[in-house]
Amino acid sequence: MLHASLSAFLGSLFVLLAGANVWVMLHASGRSEDHAAHTRLMRAHRLVGYTFILLFCVFFYFMALRIKGVPDELPPRLTFHIILALLLIPILLVKVLIARYYRQYSSALLFLGVTIFALSFALVAMNLVPYLLGRAASTGAPAPLSLGFFLTVCSGLGFLLLRRPRQPTPAGSRATPNDSTDRLTADASRPEIRTRRSSSLRLQLARIDVQTHDTKTLRFLVAEKDRFAARPGQFLTFRWQIDGKAVPRSYSISSSPTQSAYVEITPKRVPDGYVSAFLNDHAAVGLEVEASGPFGQFYFDEGRDRRIVLLAGGSGITPMMSMLQYIDDRCLRTSVTLIYCVRTRNDVIFAHDLTRLRRRLHEFRMVLVLSQPDPGWNGPRGRVSRDLIATHVEDFSSAIIFLCGPTPFMESVQGILGSLAVRSECIKRESFGYAPPGGSAVVDAASPLQSAIEFVRSGTLCGVPPGKTLLEVAEMCGVGIPAGCRQGRCGTCITKLLQGDVHMDSEEGLEAGEKAEGYILMCVARPRGNVKVDA
Repeated sequence: MLHASLSAFLGSLFVLLAGANVWVMLHASGRSEDHAAHTRLMRAHRLVGYTFILLFCVFFYFMALRIKGVPDELPPRLTFHIILALLLIPILLVKVLIARYYRQYSSALLFLGVTIFALSFALVAMNLVPYLLGRAASTGAPAPLSLGFFLTVCSGLGFLLLRRPRQPTPAGSRATPNDSTDRLTADASRPEIRTRRSSSLRLQLARIDVQTHDTKTLRFLVAEKDRFAARPGQFLTFRWQIDGKAVPRSYSISSSPTQSAYVEITPKRVPDGYVSAFLNDHAAVGLEVEASGPFGQFYFDEGRDRRIVLLAGGSGITPMMSMLQYIDDRCLRTSVTLIYCVRTRNDVIFAHDLTRLRRRLHEFRMVLVLSQPDPGWNGPRGRVSRDLIATHVEDFSSAIIFLCGPTPFMESVQGILGSLAVRSECIKRESFGYAPPGGSAVVDAASPLQSAIEFVRSGTLCGVPPGKTLLEVAEMCGVGIPAGCRQGRCGTCITKLLQGDVHMDSEEGLEAGEKAEGYILMCVARPRGNVKVDA
C-alpha cells in the first residue's frame, strides 16, 4: 500500500514538473522585454527541467527492473508504456542540446515542452488511473480523497474560466475622464517602473582607444556592487559632470553585452557638441560617471532575428558593433549584411574590428560606401541608393532591418526601403541627436493657447505655456519627476496619464504594453487641452 501511494505521488509530481516547465516557458515569452524577470524565469525553467530528467531516470530504472525476467511476450499496456518512455529519451536529449548549445533554434523549445508534458501525462495516467479506479471499485474511495479531488477540480476550472486578465486602457496616449484615480498607488509602484527609474550604474573610465580623428572608444568598468545586463543595441543615459554642471546625454553601448564587467561607448565629436568635445578632448582614465539604463527597443534578439540587415551611417555603427560582437561571442549562425556609409576611408569607425569580424563570421557580409572617396577607392561611392540596397539584400521578407545614423541618412534610407515594399514592422530605427520635426513646439490649432496640468499625487495645478513639455512644466512648478535623456529615448520620465490627451514628439522610450496602459514620456509630451498625470 505504501509503495503504491509513493508511486502515485511521484507520478503526479512527474506530470506537474512537465506542466510547470511549459507554464514557465509561456510566461517567459511574455516577459521578453523585462530582461531581469526573463532571466529568473529561464533559471526556474532549467531547475525544473533537470529535476524532471532526474525523476525520469529513476522511473526508467525501476521500469527496467520491473520487466527484468518477464517472458518475451509483454502485456500490451506494458509494451505501450515502454514505447512512450523510450520516445521521451530523444526528445529530452534534443531539448537539452537546444537549450545549452543551439539557442538559435530556441523557438522549438515550447513545442518540445508541450510534447514532453503530453507523453508524461500519458505515461503516468496509464498506471495511475487503473490503480485508483481499482481501489474505488474494491473498497470504495475514502471520503477525504473524494472531497479533495472534487475541490481540486472545481478550483482549477474556476481559476481558468472565471479569472479575467486585466484589461489595459485603450491603445495610444489618451485617457478618458472616467479613468479612476483609485489605482494611483498600484500604478506608481509597478516593479518595472520603479526599476527603470531607480536603476543606476557607477562607472569608472579605464581605457581609451582612438578610432578615427574625431571618434574614441571609452571603456568604463562597472562597480562590483552593480549588476549590469543589456541587450545588443541598447543605450545608457549618462549624467556627466562638466564645469560643475550635471549634463545628461545618452550613448549607445558599443561593446558586447556578454562583457558584464565593463561597458564601452564610442562618442564622435560633433560641431558645437558640448559633451562630445569633452569626451574626445578632456576625458581621462579614472573619470567617474553615473549612468542609468540600459534602455531602448533597438536591439538584436537572437531568438527572433535569424537574418538581419544593418544600415549604418557614420557613428550609427556603434549599436551595430555591439550586435556583431555579441553574435561573435555567442557563435551564432545569424545571417548578417552590413551596409556602412561614411565620407572617407579615414572616417571608418571600428575599421580593425570590422576586418576581424569579417574573417571570423562566415555569415557576415559587409558593404562599405564612401561618399567622398579617394582616387584609389574601387568600392561603392556616393550615397546609399535603391539599386545598392536591392543588389546586396536578396530577400527582405525574412529579414529584420536595423537603421541608425544621422537624420538625413535615416530619412533617405527609410524612403528607399518603402519603395522596396519593406514592411514597417520589419524596420527598427535608432536616431542620434533627435530633434522634433518642425521645431520644438507642436501646438494643436484647436487647443487653447494655455492648457492646464494637474499633478494628482502632488496636489498641484499648473498652467502650460504653449510649446512646453510636461516635464518642463513639472520643473517650473516644483514637481519632482526623474528624467534622463530628455529626448524620449530612455524612458526614465515615464508617467501615467490619467485624463486628457497629449502629443509625444518621440515614443522610442515606451514599450507597447506601457503605451497601451496609458503611460507617457513627460520629456516629449505636450498637452492637447487639460490633462491629469500621476505625479
